Amino acid sequence: MTAHALLSASGSKRWLTCTPSARLEATLPEPKKNSDAFDFSQEGTTAHTLAEIKLRQHFQQIGTEEYETEYNAVKSTPYYNDDFEANVDNYVLYVRSQIGEGDTPLFEQRVDFSDWVPDGFGTADVVILSKHTIRVIDLKFGKGVPVSAIDNTQLRLYALGAYSKFKEEYPDIKEVSYTIHQPRLDSISTDGTTVNKLVDWANYFVKPKAKKAWSGSGEFIPGDHCQFCRAKAQCRARSDFNTELAKQEFKDPPLLDEEELANVLAKAQDLRTWVADVEEYALEKAVNENKLPTGFKLSTTVTHRKITDQLLAVEVLKEKGVPEEQLWESPKLKSIATLEKLRPKGQVVAWLGELVQRPEGAPKLVRVQETASEDFK
Repeated sequence: MTAHALLSASGSKRWLTCTPSARLEATLPEPKKNSDAFDFSQEGTTAHTLAEIKLRQHFQQIGTEEYETEYNAVKSTPYYNDDFEANVDNYVLYVRSQIGEGDTPLFEQRVDFSDWVPDGFGTADVVILSKHTIRVIDLKFGKGVPVSAIDNTQLRLYALGAYSKFKEEYPDIKEVSYTIHQPRLDSISTDGTTVNKLVDWANYFVKPKAKKAWSGSGEFIPGDHCQFCRAKAQCRARSDFNTELAKQEFKDPPLLDEEELANVLAKAQDLRTWVADVEEYALEKAVNENKLPTGFKLSTTVTHRKITDQLLAVEVLKEKGVPEEQLWESPKLKSIATLEKLRPKGQVVAWLGELVQRPEGAPKLVRVQETASEDFK
């Protein structure tokens, strides 16, 4: 098996809806990460590691020495702080509260659902086995928007894999449930179904869709599932959908009525998201590969001048005879533009010298100004 499943559980909403997307994504490189940017993915991985060792220690699955080694490793990461640990503890306490006497808890449990999805496997954060029920609990450490467990295909596939693995050992299992816990949003969402319904869903819905996805066949279908697709900025189906949407929403009549305005507003976010994805992709290509869209060039955003050492700047200006009370807009030092008004133009900046810096602007794409026609020169 590969390290990352082509038809992963985490991406299942996408490939179950847009079956050719998985094979298309596989032809594209991983997006490059800004080395200076905060790595939210790694932060989430670190939170999962801390949660796992805390749970394993509590249920005596690891010893004190192993726990302390892993714990100190987590504390040494740039993601750890008191708030980070408090949120992980919130999740850990919830998981512990869901494990009853006689239950068997499993942490970071590999699950295999390849009977329905080619090469289908994943890792469930928590699986709780009891006589009649399998519970799956998933930690999501992000603080964007709440994620619902209702009809969540990722957790359904995890539950399916857990049932497939343990059905002989636990022959009386009749139900599955799955929970998403987001401690930083104080959000807990749970859904569930019977084993019979879960298996029917897998046989009659998942399996035929997975067969198409594995072969790369089917129809490209854009939607909110495009959010994490590598092809989202280049996808022709998504482009066609959004450009056609714009044509329909903004053509005749001259004045829109209230119902039409509401419809435009409902669609506007989809259009903005698509445009933002295209802009981000084009900028990355321009910066990293020097590939510019026709008619565009690289520029930088405008930045404001900054004083690098405010206390030293105050001393310099006081020595030049500027009263200190004129320098402050409590509790901050006045802006450079305001300070310049205290003396003839250019004098304040000349006095401050290298204490005044203009930070480098962020790269951006701008349209090249078209050359004026000869008829209008």
